[in-house]
Amino acid sequence: MRNPQFDEDVRALVCTAQDRARGLGHPWIGCEHLLYAIAHSPTPVGEVARAHGVTPDGVAAQTERLLNGPRGVFDGIDAEALAAIGIDPQAVGDAVEADLGPAPVARPQTWRRRRVRLPGHLPVTRRAQSCLDIAVKDAERGGTRVAEYHIGVAVVGADGGLVPPILAALGVSSPQLRTAIRARR
Repeated sequence: MRNPQFDEDVRALVCTAQDRARGLGHPWIGCEHLLYAIAHSPTPVGEVARAHGVTPDGVAAQTERLLNGPRGVFDGIDAEALAAIGIDPQAVGDAVEADLGPAPVARPQTWRRRRVRLPGHLPVTRRAQSCLDIAVKDAERGGTRVAEYHIGVAVVGADGGLVPPILAALGVSSPQLRTAIRARR
């Protein structure tokens, strides 16, 4: 395999992903950071992602939810489902706090991220590297430079990791989004 040529949009995308990772205090660039960068991108790939419901705020919120979990006792519960069977989670939470105080219902944070500015380039996770490798192979098959849509198709199609649950939580079909990105080449 020869040295892959990345276009300027891909370089900007990786820089955005790295900035996002640094902002979260992560010492790596993962697929979730690349997905955020795609959603944030002003390019056609970013437009397609946002049109399908993959927004920077949505990706950020779901990443935070998946990495840190719910913050309170009732944060992970579907309030509408409980209301359908006659349970008001807010009323239950208020009653518990009235009886026991706020401390017992607050979930302790299991770990705290240090927000340290890491110098230089951040390393890429194995899964993110796999997505980049898939993008390079896809570009080489077409005889082109690696473009943002190659990265988009690879990241959206990632197996495992945080991307599938992020897309599911946003109500986005990975195959449909991949098809739309390919069609927008």
